[in-house]
Formats: sequence, C-alpha cells, structure tokens
Amino acid sequence: MELMEDEEAVMSELMRQLEDEGLSPEEQMVLLNETLNKVLNSAAVQTDSGALTRAKTRFYHSGVLSHCVRVLSLSPSRLRGNWASAATLAHLTSSSCVGAEPGRRSEAFHRLFLPSVVDVLLSLAGQLVSRSEAPPLLRTVMDAVGWLLSAHPHLTAQVLSSAHYEQIQMSDDVTVSLLCIQMWIQTCTVNRDFLSQLSDESALLLLNDAVAQLALSSDAAVGGASIKLMLLMANRMGLRLRSLLFNFKGQRSE
Repeated sequence: MELMEDEEAVMSELMRQLEDEGLSPEEQMVLLNETLNKVLNSAAVQTDSGALTRAKTRFYHSGVLSHCVRVLSLSPSRLRGNWASAATLAHLTSSSCVGAEPGRRSEAFHRLFLPSVVDVLLSLAGQLVSRSEAPPLLRTVMDAVGWLLSAHPHLTAQVLSSAHYEQIQMSDDVTVSLLCIQMWIQTCTVNRDFLSQLSDESALLLLNDAVAQLALSSDAAVGGASIKLMLLMANRMGLRLRSLLFNFKGQRSE
C-alpha cells in the first residue's frame, strides 16, 4: 500500500512539473526519462507481480504516456537534437505500453493511442537514419517498435504501410536494412503466436517486405536475415502461408 502511495505521489509530482510552461521540451524529455525509468525499475523488483502492470496502467490513465508521445512528436530543432534522450524515451514509452491495462478505455487505447505511438516511433527512426550517430540509437528505436508489435500484432499493417517505414527502407545503408529485417525476426521470436495473429493482408505485406529486401540487397547478412524471416513464416504459418501465396504478387520489374 505504501509503495502504491509513493508511486501516486511521484506521478502527481511529474504531472505538476510537466504543466510548468517554463519547462523546455528538452527538459520535459529528461524529466520523463528519469521518472519513467525510476518507477518502472522500482516496480520490476517488487515481490508483488502486479506492481509493474499497475505502474504502466497509471502512466496511461494519468496522461503521462500521452505526454511522451507529444514530446517525441516535436521537431528536432525544438528538442535541440538530443537524439539519445529521444531514443531512450521511445524505449520507455514502448515498454510502458506493453502490459498496461486500459480498462474501460481499451478501445481508445488500441485503436487510437497505440497507433499514435507507432507513428511517432517510426518518425523518430526515420529521422535517425540520416544521422551519423544513428546505428545504436536506431536499433533502440526499432527494438521499441518490435516490442510493441510483439504484444499488439494488429499494429503490423500500420507499420508496413507507413510512409516513415518506407523512408527507412529506402536507405542505402545495409545496417538499416538489416535492422528492419531483424526487428521482424525478433518480434516473431518473442511472440511465437505473432504470425498466426496477423491478418492475411498483414502477412502478405510482411512476406513482400522480406522478398523485397532479398531482391534489392546484395549484402549477405541482409539476404541471410531475409531468408530466415521467410523460413520462420513458412514454419509458423504452414498451410495458411501456402494458400496466401496464390495472392502473392511479389516484386515485379516495370
């Protein structure tokens, strides 16, 4: 009980500070990172197995997670190019969305809020692609996207049809291409039921993504990862994938 009261006090103080108009976006980001990290770490080591779920749920209902999305959606100039802090906030926001229980606000959470999180994460990833310090930070953000997908497979179609994701894929950097394929492999590995939960349209989009990477990249690592993803799909989806192949258009030359 005392722990819950402590968390409520921390949450209330966080919201009070975030409402301070004198706080810059960069300062808000630092404050969010410190508080989310502190609360999540504290809840994770409690003997009460429900502590972490309650903490994440409070983040959502209190508006803290919505504030995270607003901060991450700001232009780089307003964040003063603090890419490392932005990547950390992306990770913490994604982690907080996985395991939260929205209760009566479940429909708004799944249909409105989660898609807004995906959009801002992919937008950040797209901006990181062109940065010299991108690789480790981009991996953090793509891992955040993958973690969200592993818990909420219905977001897959949004990712694969996103203009931000398309922008990321257009990068000539093989490291970026490899990160994209590895994200899907990791998502399938974390949630063994991920592929079975995809709609036919999403499954075809994912297959097309793997084939495209295999066809367009001459890098051995990218090719190997693409083949691994396709084999995962064949193994997990079985006959369903075979039936979907009748509707598969693949890569066609103009």
